[in-house]
Amino acid sequence: MDENSKYLELFFEEADEHLQSLNEQVLELEKKPEQSEIVDVMFRSAHTIKGMAATMGFDTMTKLTHNMENVFDLLKSATIQADEQSIALIFDCLDTLSQLVEDLREDNKVERDISALVERLNVVVKGETDETIEEADSTDDQFNLELHKLDDSDIQVIESANENGFNAYRIAVKIAEDSSMKNARVFLVMSKLEQQGDVLYIEPSAEVLESEEFGEVFKLIFLSKADEETVKNLALDNSEIDAVLIETVTDAQALIQSDLIEKNEQEEINVIEQEEKTPTITENKITEKKASSKQVMNHSVRVDIDKLDTFMNLVSELVIYRTQLEDFSAKLQSAELNEPLEQVARISSELQELVLKIRMQPVSAVMSRFPRMVRDLANDLDKEFELVIEGEDTELDRTVVSELGEPLIHLIRNAADHGIEIPDKRLALGKPAKGQIKITAYQEGNRVVLTVSDDGKGVNPVAIKKSADKKGIPTEGLSDKELQQLILHAGFSTAEEVTNISGRGVGMDVVKQKINLLGGTIEIDSVVDRGTVFKVNLPLTLSIIQSLLIKVGEETFAMPLGIVQKIIKPELTEIIQVHNQEIYLFEEVAIPVIRLNEVFDIPAIEEDNLHLILVNQGDKQYALAVDDILRQQEIAIKKLGTELSMMKKYLGATIMGNGGIIMILDIANICKETSQENNYEL
Repeated sequence: MDENSKYLELFFEEADEHLQSLNEQVLELEKKPEQSEIVDVMFRSAHTIKGMAATMGFDTMTKLTHNMENVFDLLKSATIQADEQSIALIFDCLDTLSQLVEDLREDNKVERDISALVERLNVVVKGETDETIEEADSTDDQFNLELHKLDDSDIQVIESANENGFNAYRIAVKIAEDSSMKNARVFLVMSKLEQQGDVLYIEPSAEVLESEEFGEVFKLIFLSKADEETVKNLALDNSEIDAVLIETVTDAQALIQSDLIEKNEQEEINVIEQEEKTPTITENKITEKKASSKQVMNHSVRVDIDKLDTFMNLVSELVIYRTQLEDFSAKLQSAELNEPLEQVARISSELQELVLKIRMQPVSAVMSRFPRMVRDLANDLDKEFELVIEGEDTELDRTVVSELGEPLIHLIRNAADHGIEIPDKRLALGKPAKGQIKITAYQEGNRVVLTVSDDGKGVNPVAIKKSADKKGIPTEGLSDKELQQLILHAGFSTAEEVTNISGRGVGMDVVKQKINLLGGTIEIDSVVDRGTVFKVNLPLTLSIIQSLLIKVGEETFAMPLGIVQKIIKPELTEIIQVHNQEIYLFEEVAIPVIRLNEVFDIPAIEEDNLHLILVNQGDKQYALAVDDILRQQEIAIKKLGTELSMMKKYLGATIMGNGGIIMILDIANICKETSQENNYEL
């Protein structure tokens, strides 16, 4: 990847984050229009996007964000209100910015016309002329050589410089009022000056200059052997610089004394300014003195997902070879190898835990975009509903999180379009006029469960049966729940008309395929006129897990340890036959028994050595019958690939220390398929 590509990738990541932040803040502002602090956050995000865009030469984006800042200024000062029109305008701007980012990401050379949008922004700003003139007058009053924060150390440096043949200049620079990048102008002036000397002092502070929350004037003390005219021309020789004042400092002590009164007054103002600012990271190269001031350090770093994948693969290989070494040591029965092997095991375990934590990401990373989407859907459909999100801090492997967006968006759009009724109909059914779409996330053993539910009209099994019969899909003997699962089949739909939002069943097979590719499952639970719940079950991680090794007949399998509740060696009389299923009574609870040798058509070894592994799957409990329990072991999961993707009973495979390959069981699918085949009733 070349340097330009790296910068582009960084730009896309930053732009996506700030656009998401802006969407969240505007939604918050819509609810709490009186809170100016929200506008502060919006301004900083827009300003950051503008700065990045200007640096990359994306003029259209720079122009739009600059005009957005003008409106944000008016919102912050309460000159205009955050009403329905202004909120809609800001959202339109954010949508256009997102489109501009996508154009760049896809290398789309078509230039978008933002003139109409800019004109709408200008219409909002127009009418504030008197205030603008007043601010300009205030800026003119500041265009002088008065400095307010010099201290004794500055004076000592100036005097020392004079003794060594350097001139000290007091400089005031006025930036053009319509400049779209004031901080960039400051940087350019500083860069030009530093070719001929050193900047000792600058005001306002570097943080304020970087944030652009100042007027059009900045001032500095500059040390150089160049003459006054040369220095002035260096400052003036930059675009969007209106004027420069310069004066040679001959008496440093007089300089600090003459400004003492203004200094005391200004320090009071600056304290307030600093409390209001959120510091940002900057690379301004000013002076050694300024560099010693407090800096905000960012202790996080962005890592490309491909590098994390490589890291995880290497750790997985390390786990495999560690297991081989342990087997080799056991064969040799060498005491000398035990201690170093224990250290290798400890370090590799810590390394594995670390890389797993690095790869984990809260599901909020994908859910944070949904509130804006739901708001727009409600407006488009002329319905009333809200989005409730619970468990957004639940973590998943970032590979899974990054792929979750598309299926979840489709489920939400289906709920909005075909689940939630119009207000009048809801009231007639005795429901609140405002509907609810709810997303929940929680961890269950070594898996994460996501649900997307609505309190709408539900999925009608009668309508599904009618539609299935028309399509020639067999429905005889299917329960209502089984009929509802049919909407996950390709092309299946009960919708009487197709909308531009979604169609119940249209694309639902794609949702199922996507979830299955992530090693997950999806099922539906729906009650007519009460609502629908889509339950998505996903693996916590796709790479390394703690497993339990078991024997089924002569075969060895691995299963995720996280789902194991209890291991029991039962008396044979404790397993009883009820109708067509075996039941194990545990603490007065009847638990269905699933014999894994029957699932895989493997002859059992000895009935007397039977073990039961109790596992929970959602709100149900099962007892898995196996021939022996071998041991607990850390294993690296290897995917089966597309050719073996139809083998639903397996999560994948792993390589053992002796080089042998064993299959990892997908207990969730095994329990689900077996209970459906045997019609278990719990």
